[in-house]
Amino acid sequence: MDAFLFFFRFMLRPLRRDPLRAALMALAIALGVAVVLAIELAGQAAAGSFHSSVETLTGDADLEVSAPGGIPASAAGDLLRLPYSLDVRPRIEDYAELPGTSRVVPFIGVDMVANAVGGDSQADASDLDDLAIGHGIWLGVPFHKKLGDRVELLIGDRAVDFTVQGTLAARNGDVAVVDLSLADALLHRQGRLDRILVRIPATRAIGEWQSILRSNLPAGAAVEPQGARTRENRKMLEAFRWNLRVLSYIALVVGAFLIYNTISVSVVRRRAEIGILRALGATRSTVLAAFLGEAGLFGLTGGLLGIALGRVMAEGALRLVAATVDSLYVSSTPAPIALTPPTAILALVTGIGVTLVSGLAPAREAALVSPVEAMSRGRV
Repeated sequence: MDAFLFFFRFMLRPLRRDPLRAALMALAIALGVAVVLAIELAGQAAAGSFHSSVETLTGDADLEVSAPGGIPASAAGDLLRLPYSLDVRPRIEDYAELPGTSRVVPFIGVDMVANAVGGDSQADASDLDDLAIGHGIWLGVPFHKKLGDRVELLIGDRAVDFTVQGTLAARNGDVAVVDLSLADALLHRQGRLDRILVRIPATRAIGEWQSILRSNLPAGAAVEPQGARTRENRKMLEAFRWNLRVLSYIALVVGAFLIYNTISVSVVRRRAEIGILRALGATRSTVLAAFLGEAGLFGLTGGLLGIALGRVMAEGALRLVAATVDSLYVSSTPAPIALTPPTAILALVTGIGVTLVSGLAPAREAALVSPVEAMSRGRV
């Protein structure tokens, strides 16, 4: 109880006499926490939208064939003619936009007749013929469309009307799928594929299958384990997020410097008071705890303000981060910003931790001052 009263009398009274200094210290930490939190929330939302990219419908293939500039459609036929039990799935992949919105979804062309898309279909097998002939489309569950509904998508600079032929399984996410020939015509691919997914039997090692397929493909075609490109994209996105995190920590460094400088000045200004208290029996640990308590109080106040401010700043940060991800990595619609309790607690702990670390050196200096030295005006 005595230590508690000592803290409030010795630490809070000077702060009440100088409210501007106290407000600036709390604001410095609040801005640092807000920037870090905003970047983290924006990064989570932008990275979460990765699941809405082309990889939402990867299937269960073992290998994928790709090449710069695309693969001739005849390559899929060459693989089918091999004397092996191969499941070959040619694909054309691009993006489509819902007119009047900023919602971008993967637009994928597959061979509907040879490899029907699995899912919670609302259409029977006879509908596949209509899908191959007309502007039929299969949509993911997030579209909330049913059989026979009309939907308009912006393909490039052209608005195209489609008729919904069915829905895909929920695991496929926000995606639009059409027949391969329709995708080729709408995207003007001139018979070139983006990828060929291949499911192989377990009779050989995967390396042997890669060699067999590569020897029967045009020069320049790459045969990689399915999902290799997804992992590469994830690594690039994670590296991008870490770059943003490191840059955001600069704001915390600035706040930590202000805390260190302010508490150092406070120690100098109150050396006489520290000497009197030490002469009256206050221990060094009590003085150390008092100054660290002051720093922790600023960290708590700044952290709470930073959480509220960071949630607001995250909206603007998301637009910038999503634009960068869309330009450099993958086109997709950002996920909603979600401020979860663990994220808020981490931000609060970060704010308090930074202030305690930055205030440790001046607090230790105050604790080591002897009573005689502290009360000597010449030493000040």
